[in-house]
Amino acid sequence: MTWQMILVIALFFWIFIALNWKIADPVIVGISIPTILALAGILKPATAFSDFSNSTCMFFMSMFVIGRAIMKTGLADTIGSTIINLIGKTEKRLTLSVAVVAAGMSAFLNDTGTTGCLMPIVGAMAQKAQVKLSKIYMTLAFFASMGGTITLIGTTPHIIAGGLLEKAGYQGYGFFEFSKVGLPITLIGLIYMYFIGYHTLPEVETSYDQVPPVAHKDKRGMIITSIVFVILVIALATKIMPFHLAAVLGAMIVVVTRCITVNDALDSFSMPTLFLVAGVFPLSGAMAKTGVTKMIIDFTSQYATSVSPYAAILMISGLTAFLTQFMMGTSLSAIMLPMGIVYAQSLHLDPRGVVMAIAVASSLAFCTPFGTGPNLLVWKPGGYEIKDYFKTGLPLLVMAWLVSSTIIWYFYEFAK
Repeated sequence: MTWQMILVIALFFWIFIALNWKIADPVIVGISIPTILALAGILKPATAFSDFSNSTCMFFMSMFVIGRAIMKTGLADTIGSTIINLIGKTEKRLTLSVAVVAAGMSAFLNDTGTTGCLMPIVGAMAQKAQVKLSKIYMTLAFFASMGGTITLIGTTPHIIAGGLLEKAGYQGYGFFEFSKVGLPITLIGLIYMYFIGYHTLPEVETSYDQVPPVAHKDKRGMIITSIVFVILVIALATKIMPFHLAAVLGAMIVVVTRCITVNDALDSFSMPTLFLVAGVFPLSGAMAKTGVTKMIIDFTSQYATSVSPYAAILMISGLTAFLTQFMMGTSLSAIMLPMGIVYAQSLHLDPRGVVMAIAVASSLAFCTPFGTGPNLLVWKPGGYEIKDYFKTGLPLLVMAWLVSSTIIWYFYEFAK
């Protein structure tokens, strides 16, 4: 083993330890990777930071801008409140409507932003129906996370997954390719929460005064943003133009037409996510260049050749699902996705299936308030304790894990 291989392996563990124990900011973690690799001569200094402007980074940063316009103009509030008002007139129907709206919006928008946007609407409806916030907010958070598994743009790990696959020489994912997994687990989750999970939620006396106000509505901005978003989805689904170009164009339009200000657009950028994602791409390349990838493949092949494809997918998905209870999905996927490609190669599996299993599993944080932004947002306003997440979320986690792993095994291994 060369010193360069040791350095790359040490960097991998540095990322895991730094993010899991929060001993360094994600910005520092991300920028340190190409810096160290360049200083060590593994990367060329002139191109070490080129991934900060690659198509994947440009795509999800542009989506943050478009998402901010959808929230800021009041479009998200209008859609959410209209549907919830139509369906949610009683306690059980309110649960159903919140789940459907949260999942539907989160399929196209940031899950944390969706949760924050819907909290005032859901809170107002709960007050009108005399439903305790503790009986409804967890449903909102869980389905915002599940909805993100439905499309390519539903959650950042999906976008990272597609970018890493393309960088490794494999075909990326189509816009609705995740739907064959995301829709079934969302539907099963809906049935579970409506008939079983709802009854496990606590009845906590919380003040409706904590409910934030609904955003101001800008009719002109809502119309323009709606048109931009529809065109974007069509462009992504039909591939009439590169996905990152469509997103950048859409972001420019909502700013130029003053749906949001330049400052709003800049504020929407998630700099920790940008630096972390951009840092992972060169690490993935360095693993292959130094021979670390081959070493892991040889080692895994030697001891895991008897594992069936289904068991292999269950294991990697289960490990990710366990870890994401304690670690944000974006951070976890940055660690697990490059290893997933190597894991698939060593076991002669389709990397697209394994990577999808990891990306989906990183959204299944239902047992703690720590693994996802939506869970954290509703934790205090809903009056929840950690045990409440575990009690309601564990059956949901197990079902989603088994169903997603089975579907991925069928499409990417059994039926190929």
